[in-house]
Parts: sequence; structure tokens; C-alpha cells
Amino acid sequence: MLIYISMLGEADDKQRFEVIYQSNRDFMYHYAYKILGDVSSAEDAVHDAFLSFAKYYERYRHLDSMQTRNFLMITVRNAAFKIYHHRKRETAVDEIQKDEIMPDIAADTEQKDVKRIVFDMIKSLDSKYGDVLMLKYYCDMSVNEIAEQLGLTPQNIKVRLHRGRTLLKSRLEGVGICE
Repeated sequence: MLIYISMLGEADDKQRFEVIYQSNRDFMYHYAYKILGDVSSAEDAVHDAFLSFAKYYERYRHLDSMQTRNFLMITVRNAAFKIYHHRKRETAVDEIQKDEIMPDIAADTEQKDVKRIVFDMIKSLDSKYGDVLMLKYYCDMSVNEIAEQLGLTPQNIKVRLHRGRTLLKSRLEGVGICE
């Protein structure tokens, strides 16, 4: 935490940043962990998000608490995806080598590939649909929790979930995963 605070100038800013850090770090960690599935990678994503927030704190210090929380959620999501893609590139070479050595493991990797394709397709959706699907299915949040988090009505969240699932289904049908 000292790293972030040392990047700020005024004592009021430091105190406000500390409150923001304390009230959002657990949620951010949980969100990053759902994406990455790894404790240390999730911690790295939260750290990267707070570094980014501290670096540009002057721009965002006027935000109210809900706007700040939404900004941090998006920032940690982007940091987690960056780590996810970096890790994915590193493991791609390892998987190729494993497939050459043991080609009979195709059934296990096929299920993992489908999950990865679905995850990547959700990320590629328009953010208003992709974010809601990620919060619902990867963070196990209820419609009311998502509505509160994003500052929308539960009915709006239900519509976005329906439209997002419809878009996702049509894309999955396009690649032959879903009928």
C-alpha cells in the first residue's frame, strides 16, 4: 500500500486512496481470481489495477464511490485479461509439446478448449453484455448485485443477460460448439 500512497501528493488524497483501497481490494481480488483461477495472478492483477489508479489518480479523484468502484472493476478486469493472455501464450507452447508427446489426452483438452473458447467469446462481446455475463457466471453475482454494482436496474440487467446469452449462443453456433 505504501507504493500507491507514495505516488500521491496531498495528505487528503492519501487518506481517500487508503479508504478506496480498503473498501475495494477484496472485491477486485475475487473478480480477478474468477478470471484467472490463480491466487498469485489475481493478486498481481489487483496490484496492477491499483498502480494504474494511483498513477492517474488526479483524473479520477472526482468520481463518486460507485463510479470509482466501476472504474476499478474495469481496470482489474483488463489487468486480469492481460495476465490471462500472457499466460495463455506461454502455455500454448507447452501444450503443443504435450500433444506431440501424448496425443491420447485429446478428450481432456477438448473440454478445456471449449471453456476457453466460451470465455474468449464472452470477452469479445460488447462490454455492456460481456461484463454482465462475466459478473453473473464467473463471479456468481445475482441480478440485484450486478444492478447495484453497475448502477442499473435489475430489469436492465435481465435484458442485457438475455441479449448477451443470445449473442453468445449465435457465435457458438457459428463455430460449431452449440446447436
